[in-house]
Amino acid sequence: MKKLITGLLLGAASLAHAGDLSVSGFATVAAGKAFDGDQGKWNAFDCPCNIANYEHGAVYDKNRVSLAEESLAGLQLKYKFSDTVSATAQVVSRASEKMKGEIDWAYLSWDITPDTTLQAGRRRLPIYAFSDSVYIGYTLPWIRVPQDIYGWEIGAYNGANISHRKTVGDWVVLGNVFAGQEVSKGNPEMERIYYDARVDDAWKRILGAYLDVSNDFMGMRLIYMQNSIDLTSFPADPADAEEIRGLRQKIMGVSASVDYNNFLLRAEANQFRRPAQDYKASSWTATVGYKIGDFTPLVGYSRYKEKLTAGYTDLQLDSTRFAALRWDFRKNMDLKIQFDSVIDRSHVAFSGSSKLVSVALDAVF
Repeated sequence: MKKLITGLLLGAASLAHAGDLSVSGFATVAAGKAFDGDQGKWNAFDCPCNIANYEHGAVYDKNRVSLAEESLAGLQLKYKFSDTVSATAQVVSRASEKMKGEIDWAYLSWDITPDTTLQAGRRRLPIYAFSDSVYIGYTLPWIRVPQDIYGWEIGAYNGANISHRKTVGDWVVLGNVFAGQEVSKGNPEMERIYYDARVDDAWKRILGAYLDVSNDFMGMRLIYMQNSIDLTSFPADPADAEEIRGLRQKIMGVSASVDYNNFLLRAEANQFRRPAQDYKASSWTATVGYKIGDFTPLVGYSRYKEKLTAGYTDLQLDSTRFAALRWDFRKNMDLKIQFDSVIDRSHVAFSGSSKLVSVALDAVF
């Protein structure tokens, strides 16, 4: 389906009149170094290690400065067939994937009414507050979204969604229902971070909904999603292979954002359930910042915690304290510096505790 939708979008763009086609882009050049943490070998990494991006298996390691973990560039194309029908595609190239282009978005939109929109194709999974802009660094107060909460290996889906918007006084209320699936062959997160071997991962029968409520200075989101998981691992020793079929999962979340005068607040919390594995986990994050001219200093905290149960004892437990400074030194560009301190108290061998210092230049065009 992904190839079909992409082909339709590219075909439409090639036939489009210039006035019907809009093009925009974004880029991040980021460098970081993990240090002062647990030493030793973890999977293919030489620690101290810091996980910069779970979804794409990007890890700072080897006690060296790296530009390869978070630098990226993206291009978005939107073609309007009419006032009510359009096609959108977004391609992102990441240094961690050797700049190979990946399709984040490829969907068709139909405005059934001025307030109701139907979309079909490929979209980001809306399980996070920043799902749509997670890789557009310029839109974020931090260098990266807090990884203790933005950690799932599947970040997009192929399917359909319908949304309805209503204005109530000073508030805008938007509801969305979505459904679909995603199949990831050789999933980078599962391979590099969890299995140290190839893993084919599929989230099927995805069904979810979210509710956004916002006004001029604050916004809130409630999200619920359920799906089934099919997973197959391919370790060096076939006897160690793992095969999962039809594992049910539920994700529930709430988030809030406030931009009032010079203050900013970002907060988010999720709950995760896989009853057949007796798996229960929670994550949350909060950030507070204050804008001073072109500068925005901020501090925050995030945590991911799995609950010890009778059937689930191999726990992952980690938390991060972070501080950052953003400088909007020119239009559509920013420069950021960030310090992260990660504490890993997992009951299994994991990335370990570490510190990370990173800088990033973001731009949109």
